[in-house]
Amino acid sequence: MMGATSLAASDFKISMRPYPGRLNHVLRAMVACTIVVIVSQSLQVPLLALSLVTVFYVTQTNLVVTRITGLLFIAGSSGAILLSLLVLEVTWDAPFLRILISFAIFFICVFLMRTTKIGVVFFIVAMVAIYTQSLVDTASNSETLVREILWVWVAVNYPIAVTLIVNSLLMPVEPELLLKRTIEMQMEKVISLLSADAVEDRKQNVLSEAGRDVQTLYRLLRYKTMRDKAPEQSGTNYLFAITVVSELRTASCHLPLYFTDAGVLQDAEMLRELLRQCRLTLLSGEPGSPSEPIVLHSSGPGFAMLADVLRSYNKEVRPPEPEPADTPAHFLVKDAFNNSRYAIFSLKTLLSAAICYLFYTATDWSGIHTIMLSCLIVAQPGLGNTQRKIILRLSGAAIGSLLALVTIVFLTPRIDTLFGLLCIVLPVLALSSWISAGPENISYAGVQIMFTFALATLETFGPVTELTEVRDRIVGIILGIIVAGLIHTLIAPEREGGVILQHLGALFDDARSWLRNETHHRETRQKVVTELADCEDIASRVAIEPTWFSAEGSHDQLHQKSLEILNAIKYVIFYMDRISFETERLTSKELANEFITAIQGNMDRISNMLNGRPLNNDPIHYPVIDELLPDSFRDTAKGLEDSQKHFFSITSAL
Repeated sequence: MMGATSLAASDFKISMRPYPGRLNHVLRAMVACTIVVIVSQSLQVPLLALSLVTVFYVTQTNLVVTRITGLLFIAGSSGAILLSLLVLEVTWDAPFLRILISFAIFFICVFLMRTTKIGVVFFIVAMVAIYTQSLVDTASNSETLVREILWVWVAVNYPIAVTLIVNSLLMPVEPELLLKRTIEMQMEKVISLLSADAVEDRKQNVLSEAGRDVQTLYRLLRYKTMRDKAPEQSGTNYLFAITVVSELRTASCHLPLYFTDAGVLQDAEMLRELLRQCRLTLLSGEPGSPSEPIVLHSSGPGFAMLADVLRSYNKEVRPPEPEPADTPAHFLVKDAFNNSRYAIFSLKTLLSAAICYLFYTATDWSGIHTIMLSCLIVAQPGLGNTQRKIILRLSGAAIGSLLALVTIVFLTPRIDTLFGLLCIVLPVLALSSWISAGPENISYAGVQIMFTFALATLETFGPVTELTEVRDRIVGIILGIIVAGLIHTLIAPEREGGVILQHLGALFDDARSWLRNETHHRETRQKVVTELADCEDIASRVAIEPTWFSAEGSHDQLHQKSLEILNAIKYVIFYMDRISFETERLTSKELANEFITAIQGNMDRISNMLNGRPLNNDPIHYPVIDELLPDSFRDTAKGLEDSQKHFFSITSAL
């Protein structure tokens, strides 16, 4: 228990660290929030908490994503308001019909939220559809209701305009600039790994971590391409730079842990200098200097891999062939109507919202209208995702409520100006923005801290003296979480434990072909390491899936075995990558190919186990490694055999 607690504390500490662009992100959100607070309080625009949430969601890492998100929010909110008014126009005198139609719209929107690429639009429509039900129950007449609904549209859309202006004019983060910084940062990371005292960094530098860095580079390149009007030439240069950096990052994973020999230290210093030169010329598309050949004084495969990438870069610039045009994107995913999990997910979300609405109306407790919104917010694909959202929403609401309580009791009675209000609110907004700009495992908690705090302290246009708002908000959130959590956990839970093995089977089949095909090794290497990162992300979600309702030990054993298999396959792929490179360096490959042929039966067996295919009766065979092969190849081959033995030992009971 202590180990798990310390690990969670360590992860939280890492998540709170600054990274390039995080402070800029926070400052942009803070400026927009300050303007929105001043405008809403001065002009008495209601629903300030909703306006601040909109600012948080629309403010993204770069200008392109911010604009896309803002436009989607405008489209979604406008369509949702229009649809709600039409429903009320038809069903004003028929409450039961109104509820049925609203729930039908809610179900369809949740379904489309899972099955389309613009799910955020339908998320907004679903939220407005369910939120307007609470407005109907509290409105005194139809005119008041229409005014409240139209104010929702104003409260959402004018902050979007403010946010877009701030992000376009004040410290705009262009995707190209962010891409340059990320390339330089990753080059600096590779250089730092060649330092003799960077032992701890080399321990943490695994292929899956390199895969995450590669994913970041290609994602930023996509944003840059969306931003450019004529991206052909610069896009080619950046694509070449990303290819070089990706190769260097994956090669750095094979560096020795300790630099003790004089030859190793000499090679490390030489490669550090060459990498610094490469960093200076990489983004220009210019080849490096080919005047001096790279001569290594040690036999480490990591150094040889880095030198091989630099040699290729120093020879000439060879931009990748243009990729074929993408096939037309479909509005729905391919299995939208064939896969029952989407419909079941929508039904579970609807059921939890309906139960909460029944409780909300039966108790006539208008202050807990957040109970229905919680059901939609925590509903996520996969049980692990849902559990994480529940934890973040609950913890964020608790922190936000505590801050609101302190503010109402000790600070609000001492202020009577807008400037005083800003002095109280802005520190909380800054903390919330910093958390929301962090990684996915904490980001939503920042939004929830701000939203809960704003609901309790900023929904009126004067000092708040009542504590009932704080109580009602937290009660609504907790009850909604309990209902949604029970339904998603007990009714057809979407577990992802088996998905890990499916992904591992596919990427292992890609990786095993490296041993026979040098070209395929170079072409699919980055794809495999990014898929390894995806598998680790799935594993992190599976780790937080609830197990209290399962048969005793069954899920724990399956989950533990899946994680063990994931870690074992990571080492098998690591040594396959290294041995493929070692084979490419050999002048005579006959002995190496004999070894590779001899272990193919083991590779087939691993592939069959991961993909759920029947196992053959051939015995597991570990061939004798020929002594005529170089020492580095022999060491790598021994590592590959040991990683296979470890895999078979942990799967022997399956």
